[in-house]
Amino acid sequence: MTQPTPPMLRRAGFSLMELLLAVTVLTFVTGATYALFRSQSQNFKNNTARYDLIENARGAIEAAERIIRTMGAGTPNNQPVLVYGANGVLAFNTDYVEQDTVDMRWATYFNVDTPLEETTAWTQAAQAAIPNSSPSYTYPPETYQLGNGSPSAAETYILYFSLDAGTTRSDDYVLWQRVNAGTPEIVARNILAHPNGQPFFQYLMQRQLSTGDTLQIAPAGVLPLIRRPLVAGLSATDSANYVRPDSIRAVRMHFRLTNGESGTAERFRDLSTTIEVPNNGIPLPTVCGRVPLEPGALTATEPNPGDGVIRIAWTASPDQEAGEQDVTQYIIWRRLSSATVWAEPLLVVRSEAGQTSYTTDITGHAFSTGYTFGIAAQDCTPSQSTIRTTAITTSAAP
Repeated sequence: MTQPTPPMLRRAGFSLMELLLAVTVLTFVTGATYALFRSQSQNFKNNTARYDLIENARGAIEAAERIIRTMGAGTPNNQPVLVYGANGVLAFNTDYVEQDTVDMRWATYFNVDTPLEETTAWTQAAQAAIPNSSPSYTYPPETYQLGNGSPSAAETYILYFSLDAGTTRSDDYVLWQRVNAGTPEIVARNILAHPNGQPFFQYLMQRQLSTGDTLQIAPAGVLPLIRRPLVAGLSATDSANYVRPDSIRAVRMHFRLTNGESGTAERFRDLSTTIEVPNNGIPLPTVCGRVPLEPGALTATEPNPGDGVIRIAWTASPDQEAGEQDVTQYIIWRRLSSATVWAEPLLVVRSEAGQTSYTTDITGHAFSTGYTFGIAAQDCTPSQSTIRTTAITTSAAP
């Protein structure tokens, strides 16, 4: 007799239709998941590339702006501010960085690792051509110094664009930075010319109109801007050309920054920015900070021998009326000639504008005694010069 099949045995597997339906659903879900994952991955990649591009663009602009804004800072009046300006290169002087922990006062930044030759004025002995200058312009024509003969603290910064030899593109540029005659460093790469046709650098110059001062873009006909010293015998045209760089009040930069890709993978960002240069063309104000030069010739005499009065006379420090023009006072010391250490200062004499020599009478000296006097110039920091000395032996008792 045939036994009936239990229900659980009759449904022990999937039917072919059920299996096909499950595979179809699984395929659809897997495909949708993969598509979503791929889309999200591509979006993440695109967003990352876009973020990197924006950050690179911001970094390129900020690096250039940070330096250009300091143009002219700390330059003595005999040193040009805007050295050379053209469409593809900008060179200027600024006291941007110091490594000296003693005399560092006014530089924008301090970095002990900066090469010493890149913290002071570019020397004539190391002169070289300004990159991208046409015709080639060799700089500097002299070694610029402060009025007291010490080197100027303002170094020369050069920002310039050149074709990138590391790519196959013929329109890809690199933005370089060079200090004095040092080794150029890359500021940014993957740079293209701005699509609207503006040059990399433009210069906004001050122009006097009947309605007041205004700014205009320096026309191509006056480029390159080269600040040269005025000398006797120049024509009016040459004089105007030589000082025209002093009228620049802002610098504009234009370029397109890319992600370095080509075709459909290329991403880019167009950049234009205006950077004010308020120090350009402005005479250097009187400042103090670096050690002043010592006073000139110092003498000690007895106007009336035997009365105990010694007259001290000296010539003003070169930094009082020239150089940094920052001497505020003179400090006088006195000691017995047999002593080797100065005691507390004996007297302070204020400097006077226009006064090139000083005298002061000091009383209370013994007969037949040797005295040594010292004097130093002091600025408002206060930094003090080295001490100039002189000796005298008083007269015997009458």
